[in-house]
Amino acid sequence: MVETMPVLAGAAPLRCQRLEPGGPIGHTRGQNRSPKLWWEAHHLALPVCTLAGGPPVARHLAATSRALHHAVCEAWGDLVRRFPCRLYVVGGIDDEYRTVDTVERFDPLTGVWEVLPPMGTPRAGAAAAAVAGRLYVLGGEVAGRALHDAQRFDPWMGVWESLPDMQSGRIRAAAVVLGGCLYLLGGLDGSKPLRSTEQYDPQGRIWQGLPPMQRPRYACAASVQDGRICAFGGELTDAGMLASMEIFDPQASEWELMPAVRAPCCGAAMVVADGAAFTLGGLSLSGQALPLVERLPLHSFFDRTSTMMSEELPVWTQKTPMHIPRHLASSAPFGGGIVVVGGKGSTFDATKDVELYIPETGTWTALPPLPSPRLRAAVAGGRL
Repeated sequence: MVETMPVLAGAAPLRCQRLEPGGPIGHTRGQNRSPKLWWEAHHLALPVCTLAGGPPVARHLAATSRALHHAVCEAWGDLVRRFPCRLYVVGGIDDEYRTVDTVERFDPLTGVWEVLPPMGTPRAGAAAAAVAGRLYVLGGEVAGRALHDAQRFDPWMGVWESLPDMQSGRIRAAAVVLGGCLYLLGGLDGSKPLRSTEQYDPQGRIWQGLPPMQRPRYACAASVQDGRICAFGGELTDAGMLASMEIFDPQASEWELMPAVRAPCCGAAMVVADGAAFTLGGLSLSGQALPLVERLPLHSFFDRTSTMMSEELPVWTQKTPMHIPRHLASSAPFGGGIVVVGGKGSTFDATKDVELYIPETGTWTALPPLPSPRLRAAVAGGRL
């Protein structure tokens, strides 16, 4: 993934140009910037941003002057490599089945959970994503009512901002980021699963409806690959035993439906990462929580047409199980792997356990537990 430098709300995207030491800065007609100013800014940007807090600080520093703007652009690659992703857990339901407004952040550098300012409204089943240095929390529910509202958290300023309402109320929709825009897929409107999708432009602060998916999807998994969006699973059909994937091409502005495969276990968390779908946990036929982990490769869906694949569909394979059986957990890509947060354990009580799975090694690592038990929380990772 190519890291792009965050931009300030309402500002035009920052274009970075690589400059040679001593070259002109911000050259405009009839005006040259001092080479000394460029050289000082160049050497100050990386250590200042590193000591002050990393990428969230960089976008504020870049806005202070043209020289620092270019210096931060040049230092951006080194800066993000020094700061690992941090994990955000937003809202959900606690162990007394109350909807909460809490927000917690886990920083791998400190190894602790930090309590952040709460959201303006308690919610469970929201979607979350990191865009341009900010955390977006979208929809969710309170007492079964699907929420239309969207909020954005600035991790450097420590404040929440209300955004324009979404076009539809959505519970457990999927959110992905492509081309600097936020895409929201499916979910539940409080009574039925949705096919509808919409896009949010952070610069224009506008929600725009997109072509609907071919299947209604509730709590589906989604990701971006090769400039296209894929949505996997989440069908609530009478058959109930199949899970399909469809791919959205922004250039063609249409969804292509792929063949269906065996559906995951009831109550399993799903995530699409590293070119594959993963299911985590769920319930057995006897109603017991499972530590089960399964992987379904998706590369063939992107590389070949559905008609060519009809006789050689990918299959699920079991991977190293989780340390803790659970269902109704939350999951997201994080730290080069997949994180599983909370859910209900083998006693059917809400749990605060957090585990990280690294697909390359097939290993699970227990992370520090949440400050309190949680299920149906929104989870997102990013260099925020």
